[in-house]
Parts: sequence; C-alpha cells; structure tokens
Amino acid sequence: MKPADPKVSIIIPVYNGSNYLKDAIDSALAQTYKNIEIIVVNDGSNDKGATEKIAKSYGDKITYYKKENGGVATALNLGIKKMTGEYFSWLSHDDMYYPDKVEKQINFLDKVENKKIFLYSNYSILRGKDTTRIINNHEMLLRKTKYSLLRGSVNGITVLIPKSIFDEMGEFDPSLRCTQDYDYWRRIQKKYDFIHMEDVLSITRLHAKQDSNVSPRVIEEGDELWIDMVKKMPDHEKVQYENTLYNFYYEMVKFLEATPYTGTLDYCRTILANLEREYSKKPITFKVSVVIPFYNRSEITIRALMSALKQSYKNLEVILVNDGSTEDISSLRNIVKKHKNTKLIEIEKNAGPAVARNKGIQESSGEYIAFLDSDDEFLENKIERQLAEMVRHNLNMSYTTYIKRDNKSETIMRTPTLTGIVVPQIISNNAIATPTVIVSKKLLTDNNISFNEEIKISEDTCFWLEIAKYSEILLIDEPLTVVNVDSMSHAYSADKKNTGMKNLLKYLLNDDYYSNFDYNISVVCDSFHTLNKKILFKRYHGDPGASTVNQTILRKFVSQTLPYRVTRRIYLDGPKGLVKAVKKRISK
Repeated sequence: MKPADPKVSIIIPVYNGSNYLKDAIDSALAQTYKNIEIIVVNDGSNDKGATEKIAKSYGDKITYYKKENGGVATALNLGIKKMTGEYFSWLSHDDMYYPDKVEKQINFLDKVENKKIFLYSNYSILRGKDTTRIINNHEMLLRKTKYSLLRGSVNGITVLIPKSIFDEMGEFDPSLRCTQDYDYWRRIQKKYDFIHMEDVLSITRLHAKQDSNVSPRVIEEGDELWIDMVKKMPDHEKVQYENTLYNFYYEMVKFLEATPYTGTLDYCRTILANLEREYSKKPITFKVSVVIPFYNRSEITIRALMSALKQSYKNLEVILVNDGSTEDISSLRNIVKKHKNTKLIEIEKNAGPAVARNKGIQESSGEYIAFLDSDDEFLENKIERQLAEMVRHNLNMSYTTYIKRDNKSETIMRTPTLTGIVVPQIISNNAIATPTVIVSKKLLTDNNISFNEEIKISEDTCFWLEIAKYSEILLIDEPLTVVNVDSMSHAYSADKKNTGMKNLLKYLLNDDYYSNFDYNISVVCDSFHTLNKKILFKRYHGDPGASTVNQTILRKFVSQTLPYRVTRRIYLDGPKGLVKAVKKRISK
C-alpha cells in the first residue's frame, strides 16, 4: 500500500441476512486494495440473533453496529456517520464484490483530474448458479451522463463516492424504503459529474426473500421518482440529451414499457401523442439524392431506377453511376434522358461499389443521401416514411428492416435493434443492408466520411462504423426495401462473406477508435471462424452443417482464413488474448 492510498469504507447494511451475509463480508475482506474498513450495520434483525452471530464471528476484521429497524436508508446513514474513510462504497448484505472492485476504482480515480466525482461501474446478476453480465452502454453514459438515472443504470453496489459529497449533501431520506438510493443519486447529480466505468466489478444476487421490483411499495415509490425526474428536467436539457422533445419522450416511452412504472409511462405517452399531432402539421421539404451504382446488368438496374422514380416523396434526384460497364446500356440512357431529376455519371474503368458510391455522393445536391443497389428495389413509400422518422427524431442516419426475395420466396429480415449510440454494439451486431439506409450529407462532409475505396466487400459495413463514431443511428422496424438475392449477391455467398469479414477485421483492428473494443471484435472473430468451418466442410465434405473439421485440412486453409487454434482462443483466453492473436495474423 502506498502512503497516498486513500482509505475506502465499505458499508454493509443488513436485515435478517444470515443466508448471505458471510459471502458479502468475505468478498469485502478479499479486496486486493488493502486500505479499507468494513462497517456492518444490523438494521434491527429479528432472526433470533443469527445475523449478529455471523457479523461478530469476524471479530476486529470488521466494525459492527446494531440499531432499531428503520430501513436501508437509516442503516446507510449510520454507517456514513461512523466511517473514517475518504470514500464510501456500498455493499448490500446479499451481494458481493469481485476482488479488484475497489482497487480498479481507485486506480481509475488516479487517472482523472477531478477526484470529486460519482463513480459507478457495470455488474453481474446471480440467479441461483447462473451469472449474467449487465453491460450498460458506456459511450452513451459518457456522452449523456443523466442517462445513468433516466435509464436505471446505477446499481448501488457499484458506486464509489467521496465522503465529502455526503458531508455537503446530507443523508439518505429515511422516509423512502425502496428508492432512497436513486433519490440521493438524483440530488448528487445536480452538482457533481457521474462517470461510468466499463468494468464488471460487483455481483448482485436475485433471490426469493429480497424485496422485488414488482412489490407495491417499490412500484409506488419508483413511479413517483421517475415521473418527478421527467417533470422537473427542463425542456432545454431534454433537447440536449435527445436532440428534440419528441425524441426524449419517444425514448422514455421505450424504456418505461419494460418497467412497472405505468404512471410515468402514461404521462410520457400523453405528451408524445400531443407532440405527434403538432409534428404531423409540418411539411417535410428536404431534397433526397438516391445513389445507384451499377456494373452491366442494365435491365436489372432499370428496375431499381424505376422504383426510385415512383417514390411517393417527390423532392428527390436519382444519380446513376456507371462503374465501367462493358455491355450496351443504351436503354438505361434513354430512360435517364426522359426524367429531369435523373442523371448518369460515367466511370471509365470498373473500380468497385465504394468508388461509385463516393462519386455519386460528390455529385449529389440533396440534403440527404439514400443508397440503392442496382439489383434491389424501393417500396413506393420508402423515402417518405423513412425521412419523416428521421426528421421527427432529428437523427442523421437511419436504416430499416427489409424484404429478402429469391426465386422461391419472400422473407422479412429483421435486425438487432440498434438505435441511438450504437458503439460498440454495431461491431458485432451489424446487419444494416445498404439499400435501407438514408444519411445526412452534411454529416458525411463535416466529418470527411466516405466509403473505403481499397476494399470491395464490407466497404458498406466500415462506412456505417465510421458514421457511428459521430452520430446516433435510428432503426425503423418497417420493411421498406426489397433485396433481391441471386448468385452474385455478396451477403449470401459464403466465400464472399469470408472475404468481407476479413476486410472488416482488418478495419477494426487497425482503427484507433474501434481497436479497443476487444469483446465485440472477438464476436466477429468467432463468427469468422464458424463461417470458415462451414466453407471447409462444403468444399471437402459437401456438408456445410457439420460441427468439427479435420485439422490437417484446416491448416491448409490458413492462407485464406484464421487457423482454428487461434480463433479457438476465444473460449480459452478470452477476448483480449484472441484479439491480440488475430491482429497479428490478419495484418499479414
């Protein structure tokens, strides 16, 4: 222990906690950070001395106090009054810390200039023998600190708070039995910064005897707290956090629908409906540029072109980019001549979709860019519906679900819900189809974002990842585009998927921003490996569904993919070990 290491007081309030108190105290004693004190406050347990017996068995390893029952708030207040540490750390009697909880938080504080902050982290949930990691959106919580409360992201056992804040702000409200923590965090947040740590440092236990989130008192107090938070937040702050008032209430409704707080939900729904009526009266006049790159296959391209020209939204231009076609495209040229809002751009030699799309963006005059591949089609109301939602939510990029069509059937393709700040989830859950996207041209030009012209497969995915660095993204769960699948479709060819994933990994591992997201990259690596096993089986055994592969054959495949012994490390060494190994291999 260094002389400068601040003392941390771990306070454990307990009521009838004989079943789990030992686990909690043991986890506190096991901390790798040694300048700590452990204070156990018995809040009037009536379990015939069972709780007290456990606490006293630790002797002078802990400090023990007993009081009349008054609720968690009163037990915490007593602990804070008695603590001698510089920092407060809360541990519920039925929860646990990972051994490095305090050490990692103190080390984090060493690296920040302002030590007087409210620090909290991610955590795990223990149900029986099963543990689930709760990973809050780190990027969102850093950019929008008040989301920590509005989205219920702060678990009390994850916090580290300077004692001086309690000296200034006073004690927990003893009249609140269930929401004393969030009430207090709310008071603190008015004056101090809330900083989120990505690390999972605590374990909260779910069990039958604890107060559940559906008890009448919890619901009543929680509803009152949430509705008060929403009502008292000034409109300018709501706009600051969600760009528009409509966005704020829209996102609040989405969050509250998964909670028991029906009073707050009804309140937000009412305001949202009023804003909806107000919004519907305002016309949308932005110009949209539809960029369609093509190479040969002019008859199919005509189908795509006509679907753009038939849009219900009329303030648009259609830009066709001929990527060095070697076939006769006179029929396509004739259609372009007949429509004033359509133009044809020529590229002398085939250069790939990235070059073609970039050229289309450069030549566009619209405030928004919509992409359409030459073999796909827009539904008639596609641009009108999508643009309306983007304007309503004041967001710079959106994408939609879509209809996948082949010779046999049509299937609605749903995607993972990636709305808002989608870093880093977009890395491992990207399912954005290019013809479903509309993006603000200003966003692209202001941030110098373009398609990577060095790659021809996965160039679109890398493009979305670049956008996600600067902008929130909106998913519109409506199928507004038809994606026609044939043998030339990259997304449905295993070998082309393989190349695309390799290109994506190269981008991720060499990008200063994304290379830090080890876990998400490891998911891509695992998918890459699984895909290549299927390719190998199909190639050598005719069985794409098999689950194991001959290692000799796999080693022969090394020049095209990652070896099994490397990607297998996702299960052995975890994300960091895997990503390190993959980065070395993929760079070759």
